[in-house]
Amino acid sequence: MDQITPRDSSIKQWQAKEYDFHFERVITAIKGDSIFLDNPIVIALDKQYGGGAVYKYNFNGRITNVGIENIRCESAYASDTDEDHGWDAIHFNRVQNSWVDNVTAVYFGYSCVNLGNESRNITVKDCKSLDAKSKIAGGRRYSFNNDGQMNLFMNCVATEGRHDYVTGARVCGPNVFFQCKAERTHADIGPHHRWAIGTLYDNIITDGEINIQDRGNWGTGHGWAGANQVLWNCTASKAAVQNPWATGKNYVIGLQGEKYAGRLKGRPDGEWEGQNKKDLQPASLFEAQSGKTFKK
Repeated sequence: MDQITPRDSSIKQWQAKEYDFHFERVITAIKGDSIFLDNPIVIALDKQYGGGAVYKYNFNGRITNVGIENIRCESAYASDTDEDHGWDAIHFNRVQNSWVDNVTAVYFGYSCVNLGNESRNITVKDCKSLDAKSKIAGGRRYSFNNDGQMNLFMNCVATEGRHDYVTGARVCGPNVFFQCKAERTHADIGPHHRWAIGTLYDNIITDGEINIQDRGNWGTGHGWAGANQVLWNCTASKAAVQNPWATGKNYVIGLQGEKYAGRLKGRPDGEWEGQNKKDLQPASLFEAQSGKTFKK
């Protein structure tokens, strides 16, 4: 993505040195010249693109076992387009092994829950982002935003958002959005920009779009939004799912909704199966892989 068609001077071409991905894992076993990890690396480590390395690290200052539960947050606003008021109800970063449960955020300009890129192993469940107040424009109304890795959002609801279940730039994964809903949405669900990898969108229901595509010169040069993404048994007004040219694939299984080409034509089509067919089995990939059934 170093040849994004310029729209104006704000467009930034991708630089290879800015695309090193740092996966945090635990080595569970070493056998000969093989190592075994607690979670997969969700993209191929191709030598032609730099390969990979394993190293030990410490993260001084990261906190753990933080829980926020059973809270309703309301932001005081002056008008439907007011932007001088609360932006994030909850923002985690440099946090691990923590949770947000049964939190309702009303009238915030950006999010109910926003997980930064140094957050990991966070569960966000049974939360609501309702009736966001801001201009309807870029950088606003990301109801449940995730830039971290090994995080789970489940049983969440959003109204009047833009990018309701969304990842940002260079997100490592794996991450899951499971059994979530969005109503009266003003943009799309899915990876937003600059190569998020390894996200599962499972049983997402929206009256808007779900897209995994080359976003080209939107923003300051979004380019390919994501790779190794999976839409499983989701419902949307329509969806564009494309495969990147270089590496990785994107999958859409059992979508209820219209298929369309996406913003930029001529991109490779994603892997589609079972569009508009009923009774997909398993009904949830997340439940099948975890071996558990979760309440709706």
